[in-house]
Amino acid sequence: MPTTLAICALLIWSTLAVSVVSLSALPPLLTTGLALIGGGALGLPWVRWRHLRARPLLVGSAAMLGYHALYFLSLQTADPVAANLLHYLWPLFIIVLTPLMLRRQGGHALARHHVAAGLLGFAGAAACVGAVPAFNASAWLGYTLALVSALVWAYFSVWSRRFAEVPTSTVSLYCLAAGVVSLAIYAAPAPTWASAMATADQPGLSLDLKQWLTLGYLSLGPLGGAFYLWDYAMKKGNPHRIALFAYAVPVVSTLFVHVFLGRRVEPATLLGALLVTAAVGLGNRPARRA
Repeated sequence: MPTTLAICALLIWSTLAVSVVSLSALPPLLTTGLALIGGGALGLPWVRWRHLRARPLLVGSAAMLGYHALYFLSLQTADPVAANLLHYLWPLFIIVLTPLMLRRQGGHALARHHVAAGLLGFAGAAACVGAVPAFNASAWLGYTLALVSALVWAYFSVWSRRFAEVPTSTVSLYCLAAGVVSLAIYAAPAPTWASAMATADQPGLSLDLKQWLTLGYLSLGPLGGAFYLWDYAMKKGNPHRIALFAYAVPVVSTLFVHVFLGRRVEPATLLGALLVTAAVGLGNRPARRA
């Protein structure tokens, strides 16, 4: 069941790119803030208020906000294709961080085939990118932000397993806190480094029905419901196996974009799918033997 829920979350995240394309006229911080607040509202009725602890609440909220802020900033300050590719290192980071952060729990030793499968999956993600990313030395800050965003999400994912006693419903408060801060940054006078993201100087910005419906879907899915599924899966499932399945996100996401834009599927996408399939098979070898 945990692996199944993780796959559902990954499939939902695969639709994020299509959704963002349809909301390209809106500032990223506004989109993120509204969607995260909606996603956080989903779990509010199930929050166990008496059992809340300050440290998990602080770490979860900071990770949720930091991941999205760093990722969006990396797309604004570096070549988006290259930044997005570096961002897809987060499944490999999960594989590496799992034995380091879960030493006391045991049963999460890092084997060579785990690393090999992670690298193979990353190759599949790179194949789906298609064109060779334009890495530019002058955009080192954007690339660094992309790597840090990947590390933040990997840390948060493994941290969820480390603190398995924290109820999944607490994700609601992570999303709400991150959403409120995102809207606050959007509404406030933006400094130079955030002006490209916030674009708060757009007077009379209004949303039509289609945009509201898309934001509603983001709250139910990629920036809401998927977080609950992912948190439960990481708490109950095998982090190494789930991380390998995560490499299917760029493959399926690329397929969705091709269908949405009416384009034919490129051979590179099919190659990426084969590499990711091979990575999952390689990483799950011990489970099959057992």
